[in-house]
Amino acid sequence: MTSSIATTPQSTFVPSVPTPEGGASLMVAFQCQRKNMIVVGSNNIAANRVLTLLEADAKVILVGDQETMVPELVYRIQNEQVYYAGAQWSGSLLEDAHMVFICQTNKNSNSTVESMVHQCRQYHIPVNVTDRNDLCDFFMTSTYRDQSLQIAFSTNGQASKLANRIRRHVISTLPAKLGQAVQRVGMLRKKIRQSDPGDLAKGRRMAWLAQICEYWSMDRLAKLSDMDMQELLEQYQQQDEGYSSQGSTPPPTNGTDMDAIKLKRESSGTIVNGNANMGVNGHHQEVGTITLVGSGPGDPNLLTLAAHHAIKNADLVLSDKIVPAEVVALVECELKIARKFPGNADAAQQEFNEMALVALQQGKNVVRLKQGDPFLFGRGGEEVIFFRKHGYATKVIPGISSSVAAPLLAGIPLTHRSVASQFLVTTGTGQKNSLAALPVFEPSRTDVFLMAIHRLDALVADLIGKQNYPADIPCAIVERASCIDQRVVYGTLGSISNILESVGGSRPPGLLITGHAINVLKQDHLPTEGVIKDLLLDEHQHSLHSNLLQLHDPEGVY
Repeated sequence: MTSSIATTPQSTFVPSVPTPEGGASLMVAFQCQRKNMIVVGSNNIAANRVLTLLEADAKVILVGDQETMVPELVYRIQNEQVYYAGAQWSGSLLEDAHMVFICQTNKNSNSTVESMVHQCRQYHIPVNVTDRNDLCDFFMTSTYRDQSLQIAFSTNGQASKLANRIRRHVISTLPAKLGQAVQRVGMLRKKIRQSDPGDLAKGRRMAWLAQICEYWSMDRLAKLSDMDMQELLEQYQQQDEGYSSQGSTPPPTNGTDMDAIKLKRESSGTIVNGNANMGVNGHHQEVGTITLVGSGPGDPNLLTLAAHHAIKNADLVLSDKIVPAEVVALVECELKIARKFPGNADAAQQEFNEMALVALQQGKNVVRLKQGDPFLFGRGGEEVIFFRKHGYATKVIPGISSSVAAPLLAGIPLTHRSVASQFLVTTGTGQKNSLAALPVFEPSRTDVFLMAIHRLDALVADLIGKQNYPADIPCAIVERASCIDQRVVYGTLGSISNILESVGGSRPPGLLITGHAINVLKQDHLPTEGVIKDLLLDEHQHSLHSNLLQLHDPEGVY
């Protein structure tokens, strides 16, 4: 009799399993509502612990000598904010306790403290002892709170004073109104869940809200009014994927409005609108201007001087939704963000064109802010034709395209002697959100695919199955190139989808690179396939003042 062992087909994807680095603490946001928390002590440390626990809605049981107790604790006892259990410790308190905080710092009480800790351990109750790391089950963190937003900093008992300094430094760099933004998004989340509560809608709800969190500025999120939320809910119900305009000015919607912005050109080349250059009572009115501005890959330092000048001198900025917040933050005038989402790209494009025409008739300087370069899959040519038909000459300011900047920032040369003699830039998305026609494989070429990550599985299947791309051709995904949270994920064409999924999915905007040049500059000890840690650029790298090839050095960036 023979037996067979069932085997599963081996995947070509071999994950790069991270090696655990011991010595860390488990950082959690513990829900303390109505839980019994014991604080032992009469000093300011005990007062701080009590305040922290009360803010977490815990039931606080205080043990300490009132004769030496700080006024704050006496006040809380007198106002029944805490339950006072007396001056002496009693093990019976542990029967209903969840955590214990021992704040006695008198060295003469060490034996008593150790006895209390022993009793806590018998009841399996976590305990924290001030200045006695060896007796602690958990450490206190240096915390920052702004409404529902809480941020904790821990040195794992090594340097608590330094943790406070680190907290002050980090908090000073946070955007204003961050806590208010969290509150408003939380309210919006509840409203969406109430309006579309089904389990089948969970994925759509999460994706829709994620788009708002990713692309809206913190200031705009903080200012969300009840009316704004109602409008967003209506857009959600109409299949809008969350790329909502951040302004309130409606675009022209009827023929009368559009007739009012039909323009003609004078023989001198100056643009006029009949009497549109004459204001009230015949006074001269300035003629508006339209400028297409390439914002580069994301870092404001990579803006051209001309782009920066145009943004600062605009009366209205119409921005792509994927222009990073750091660039959008430079805008000082009226700002609108494109309502582009799958299936609505053409409508959003027309909406912006019409908004621009209305502003131009009013004599405004309009900037159409685009990610990368306006003429490289930016629909800039279409806009030039559109405004030309309406009598406006369009100024175009080039920008650094992510198609060349992102590979460079990842240490990937697009061309390299004897490896890649050419490179190709194409898109993974055609008209009406369809899969674009893809190129046939050429081994001496590096290929860059824009607007492709959201349909990565279909793209990979087409390249391997129809365009003769080898499954083992090296590839990389570069996300948010030049931004402080830039990330690069390496793999092969056959494994990259699994690798991206294993690191939590994509972080738009991103692009895909394929070709043998990807590994030319990679150091031998680094894997060519697997999960790569986030590349967090330091201040100098973010400002492009250091050698970008260091991005392949794990000692420098991992």
